[in-house]
Amino acid sequence: MLGHGDMLVEAAAIEKARRNETMTKLRKVFMTSLLAAAAVGTAMASDRKDFAERYKDKYFVVMRDGLALAIYAEEPPHRFYLHVRVSESSVDTSPHGFVEHNISSSQYAPTPEALHRGEVLRSIKAAVQGEWLLIWVESLSPHAITRGVGAFEHESHELPKATLMFPMDAGYEQAKALIDQWLKTFDTQEAAAKFGNTASGAFVKEVKLGMTPAEVEAAMGLPEAKVDLGEKMLYKYKNMTVEFHDGKVTDVR
Repeated sequence: MLGHGDMLVEAAAIEKARRNETMTKLRKVFMTSLLAAAAVGTAMASDRKDFAERYKDKYFVVMRDGLALAIYAEEPPHRFYLHVRVSESSVDTSPHGFVEHNISSSQYAPTPEALHRGEVLRSIKAAVQGEWLLIWVESLSPHAITRGVGAFEHESHELPKATLMFPMDAGYEQAKALIDQWLKTFDTQEAAAKFGNTASGAFVKEVKLGMTPAEVEAAMGLPEAKVDLGEKMLYKYKNMTVEFHDGKVTDVR
C-alpha cells in the first residue's frame, strides 16, 4: 500500500507524463502546420512563376491607343525602366515610387512616348512582385526624337521601353484580362508582325491625303529633306516622298 508521499510522487509523474504527451501532440500539430504552410507557399511561388512565364520572351501587338513606353536621355542600366501602371481605362507613367535601384529618374530623364495600335513589342522579362505582374518590354519600332542643341541638333531613331505593371490584387485573371484588353500575345515576331502592321514588325506610320505638314511630321518625324518648288512642297523620307499643295498632302509616293 502506497503512503501519502508515494501517492503524491506518482500523481506528479502522471501529470508530467500527461504534459509531455500534450506537448508532443502540440509539436506534431505545429510541425504539420509549418509543413502545410511551406507546401502552400511553394505552390503559390510556383503558380506565380508559371503565370509570369506566360509573358516572358513573347511578342505583343498593341491593341489600343493610349499605351506609353519611355525614351531616355541616356541609356538606362539593366532593368532601370520607367514603370507604367496599366488600368482598364488608362495608364499612369508617374515614376514616383517605382524607380528601381534607387536611381533618380531625372538622371536618365525618361520621357513617355505614345505607342500606336499595331505596334509590336518584345517581352524581355516577366515576374510577379507583390500584387503586380511586371513585364519588361521594348518596342521593335524606332521612334524619332530630336537630340542635341544648335549645330548638334539631329534626329535620332530609338526604341521606347518600360516595365508594364498589371494589378492582380483580385487574382491572376485580373491581370490577364487587362493584358488581353491592351495587347495581343504571340510566340514569334513574325506572327506578331503579320497581325500588326508589316512583315518586318516595324510600325508603319500612315500619311493620308489632306494632312498638314505638322501632322505628317508628327506621324513620320522630320523629313530628310524639304524641297520648296513654289506651288508645291516635297518632304523626302528614306522610302517615301510626300507632296503638299496649299499646305495639304496631295500625293504620297
